[in-house]
Amino acid sequence: MKTILFICAQILGALVFTINIIGNTKLTTRKVYIYNGICNGLSTIQYCLLGAWTGALCCLIALLRNIVFAKFKKKVPLYVLLIYIALVILINFKFVNNILDIIPLINIIVYAIALWTKDIMKIKVVGIFTCVVGVIYDFNNKAYVTVLNEIIDGIIGVRCVILLRKKKNILE
Repeated sequence: MKTILFICAQILGALVFTINIIGNTKLTTRKVYIYNGICNGLSTIQYCLLGAWTGALCCLIALLRNIVFAKFKKKVPLYVLLIYIALVILINFKFVNNILDIIPLINIIVYAIALWTKDIMKIKVVGIFTCVVGVIYDFNNKAYVTVLNEIIDGIIGVRCVILLRKKKNILE
């Protein structure tokens, strides 16, 4: 049974991988919310199958964040961001068993702050950071396809940052 769950988790990781690659080539915050939300929903299931409970909870909370943040046409109010951060900490408090379990918490809090700014450059740069530390968490929890996803996601993030810098330089 464990083998079947492990294989299903890797298949979900591959699906997230594909959707994530498509989503990370998008350069608007609205599209980032949509693709990120789909990936978060599927990743929640994947982490549950692997027994990586902080990862599962953080992905579920991130899915809810994407829905809430996408509802605001203008900037998300600061109090919404602060409530979100408090919820992340409170909901995951019981599930943190070791130092590595803190990685998903840090990732979604930092990423939420970047999304809150609505600055696509900051979102992409923070995305690169979350990929780097996410590799450690995913490898530790045997989410091997997701490790590959994080690496390629980071490379795509670097590419997007370069494209955004070129675009900014052309406009100046």
